[in-house]
Order: sequence, then structure tokens, then C-alpha cells
Amino acid sequence: MQIGATKVEKYKILIVEDDTVFANATKTRLLEMGYLVSDTVTSAEDAIRSVRDDPPDLVLMDIVLNGEMDGIDAASQIRQISNIPVIYVTGYVNDEFLLRAKLTTPLGYVCKPFDTEALKAVIEVALYRHSMEMVLREAADENVRLEAQNQQLQKTESLGRMAGAIAHHFNNHLQTVMGNLEMAMDDLSRGECPADILNEAMRATCKAAEISGLMLTYLGQTFGKHELMDISEACRKSLPLLQATASKDIVFMTDFPSCGGPAIRANAGQIQQVLTNLITNACEAASENKGAIALTVKTVSGADILDLKRFPINWQPKEIAHTCLEVKDEGHGIPNGDIGKIFDPFFTTKSNGRGLGLPVALGIVGTYGGGITVESKPGRGSVFRVFLPVSTEVVPCQPDLPANQGVLQAGEAEKRSKIERGGATVLLVEDEEQVRNMVRIMLTRLGYMVLEAKDGVEAGEIFQRHQDDIRCVLSDLTMPRMDGWDLLAALRNISSDIPVILSSGYDESRVMIGEHPERPNAFIGKPYRLKALGETIRNVLSQHDDQREVPVLMC
Repeated sequence: MQIGATKVEKYKILIVEDDTVFANATKTRLLEMGYLVSDTVTSAEDAIRSVRDDPPDLVLMDIVLNGEMDGIDAASQIRQISNIPVIYVTGYVNDEFLLRAKLTTPLGYVCKPFDTEALKAVIEVALYRHSMEMVLREAADENVRLEAQNQQLQKTESLGRMAGAIAHHFNNHLQTVMGNLEMAMDDLSRGECPADILNEAMRATCKAAEISGLMLTYLGQTFGKHELMDISEACRKSLPLLQATASKDIVFMTDFPSCGGPAIRANAGQIQQVLTNLITNACEAASENKGAIALTVKTVSGADILDLKRFPINWQPKEIAHTCLEVKDEGHGIPNGDIGKIFDPFFTTKSNGRGLGLPVALGIVGTYGGGITVESKPGRGSVFRVFLPVSTEVVPCQPDLPANQGVLQAGEAEKRSKIERGGATVLLVEDEEQVRNMVRIMLTRLGYMVLEAKDGVEAGEIFQRHQDDIRCVLSDLTMPRMDGWDLLAALRNISSDIPVILSSGYDESRVMIGEHPERPNAFIGKPYRLKALGETIRNVLSQHDDQREVPVLMC
């Protein structure tokens, strides 16, 4: 091989040329250069077939070919089935061909006639460019793989931290419950009153229930009455309490619309919790409990919300107006590596923090189709902005309550008094024996007589035998053989107007998702206290207007 001083790698080249004389001459030149020729074909169809059967490293493609397809059509189809580079070789050039050829992104263009050195240069540059593109593509693919792996590791770290923290919190509360109950049993054996000890156990139980409730809120499983509200007015009403709980050395600065601020449709208690959590976070970030916290409410368009440090990470604001609630502090700031973690449950850099304030705020905001952005630099404070879609409705004036609002009429008071005395029969359906025993005692203390079943099938059998006596069915939601929804439907087939109270360890919004042939009249979430259970039953029976029909209570 005498052409050029550089040794040429043995690349395979496909020649697509309908002029057989020119094709043979090109083949001879390529072989002299040290290349291999995989095939020589005369039509676009044969070129595509050859690429499929014996893929070359490069294609020398004539543009004008015999048949329905030209070289550009062939290159376009080859590009769809492989990543083989194409060099066009033609003696006919015009603007239309050039425009179409560009769309197939060729790696070279050679006009006939050409000399050997020119052809070699074009081939070598094309092969080099293609190899570099492949290296870059592989590097990009590797980066994507490493990024996915990194995200999975971060997710695993977050889940591990969350699981460990939940176990930590619950074990602490369980320790308080178990220890106090054991001491209460000891006091009872000595004839002493264990009321104070039992109250401590009850407080620990409520704290454990609060943790599970906050976790459900973080997951977006919140429920509450949504009403039209002016978020500026909500901030004004909450501010005095927030100022009272903050350090006296922290100054609050506000910038609210004077009147008629942006309106949103949301649950007022949940929005107040978002504000409280953000203000608490800002106060805890304040250096030595000093500095200023700026609270601003304004309206922005979805297009003006920066695509920077947005949470949830997949949140895309709609092209509508959004309420922006901004909380700015002068604290120590957040390290860039921690910003992606601050909304993970139980992640905290504060010795006195639980790591649930920001995750709960994000869970609530996400429920309303909103998002939160974060700007922060170490030593220069942080800015949290909450964005919520603005309602097109106008906040109505609050009506005055009528004089007799909240006063029971004589007949209603008498009926309620009858119900509060209990005496009705309740069918209790619960597959967990310990829960069933406890709820049976609670119902007995409320004055009800109790029939028990361990699942929906057994409950149906008992109900058929005692339907004239049973006035209330208390049923667990998740049970073997027949769950609470199926039991409810079965009971409604027997007695079509049974009042229903649904109770579950899951949040109400999650329980009520989906289509069900029958719906409950009320809901009570686990864990519930004796007073809440009694009020729920009394309300349902009161609405039943003293008729001898059976409300279903599901838990």
C-alpha cells in the first residue's frame, strides 16, 4: 500500500452506485487504500438489504439511482435502522438535493470526478467524526446511568433514614406507653390510682399517632374541607401567634396586598400549617435567634416561576396565575448539597428539629397542584417560595351567624339525649383480636350492646340472624375473605338505607378513592378516642331520625 504514509484500519465500506464501471473503479481505489469493501450494489433497496445483512462501517452513497428510491431516501431509511455514517458521492448537485441531503445528516459529500487523495481525506474525517460521536454518546449514556444510580442511592439513603427515624420515634413512644402501663398495673395491684401514669401513656400514644398523620400528609394524603380563602388575610391572622412563639430578637417584615389579595381554594388549617412550618424553619435558621424574617404575598404567572430548585422535582407549573407566599430569612443558609434533601422526611441539620416541617409543607402544597422553590447560600440566608394556583372565584364576605346558630331545638335535644344514653346493639367486625377486644370494651362503656365477628363473611351471617336488633355495624376495612367495602354492599342488599360510618388506619382521602356501589355517611380515622367514637355514632343515629335501621360503622 503506497497511498499515504499512515496505516489505514481495515474498515468495511458499502458502495452504492448504479454505474458499474464507476463502482468497480471506486472499489479498486478503496482496496488500494487498505479498506475492505463489504458489497457493491446498484439500487436503494439493495443498499438497505445489504446494511441489514452485513452492516458496514461506512456507506458511499450515489444520490441518483435507478428505481423508485434515490440515495437520499436510502440514507434516510438506513439511518432509522442503524447508526452507520453515510458519504454522498454524486456528479449532479442542486439546491433541492442539498436540502434533502442535509436532513439525513451525512458525514461527507464528494463530487464526481474525484481524486484518490480527496476521497481518502473525506472517508478518514467521516470515520473519525463518527468514532468521536460514538465515544461522546457512550459517555452521555454512562452519565445517564451513573445519574440514575446516584438517584437510586439517594432514594435508598432517604428511605433508610425515614425507616430508621420512624422506628426511633415509635420505639420511644412505645417505651413510654409500655413503661407507664406496666407501672399502672403495679399500682392497681397495690390498690393505688394510676390516673397520672395512664395519662402519660395516652400522651405518648397521641404523639405516635401525630407522627403517622404527618407522614400521610407528606405523601399528599390529606383531607379536609376546601373553601375559598384570601391567603393574605390568612397570613395576617396567623402572624400574631407566630410572632409570640418566635424569639423577641427576630423582626418580622410583611408585604401583603392591602385588600382583595389572591384567592385560593384550600383547607385553611392546612395552609396555616404550611405557613407555620416555613416560619418555624426560618426562626430556627436565624443566627443566635436574631435577624429579620420577611413574609410576602403576591401573584405571579406560571411562566415566571424559575426552573431552579423546584419541589416536587417533577412539578411543572401551569400557565395560569399563582399565589406566591415568600418567606425570607437571614440565617446561616443551606449547603447546596443539602437542598435536595431538606424535603426528605426526618432529614434535619438542627439538634432540636424532627425533620418533618418542610416535608409536611411540601405534601400539603403538592395536594393543591402547587410547588415550592428554594434559594439559599451558606451564610446569606434562604428564600422559600410557595406557589399555589389562583382561583378565579372571589372571596365572599363572611355571613353573620343567625341568633339561634348552634342551639338545639327542643325535639332535637330530646332525640340527642335518647341517643347519648346508648342501649343500641352494635355489630363489631374486626379481624385483629386485640383491636376487637379493645373496641368492644369502648362500645360497652358507651352503653351499647355488642355482637362480634372476625371478618365480613361471619358478619353477614350474624347480621342476617340479628338484623332486627342490630342498629350499628362497626367494620374494619381490610380483612380476609370479605373486606369492609364488600360487606357494606352486602348489608345494603339486605337493608338498603343503612347509615354508614367508615373508619380506617388509612387517611380518609385515600380510603374514599375509587368507585364503590355504596358510600358511608361519615368517617372516623384510627386511632380514635372514646369520645370521638361516641360522638360519631350519636351523630349518625341522630340523622337516622329514630328509625329502626342499621348504620354501618367501618374501621
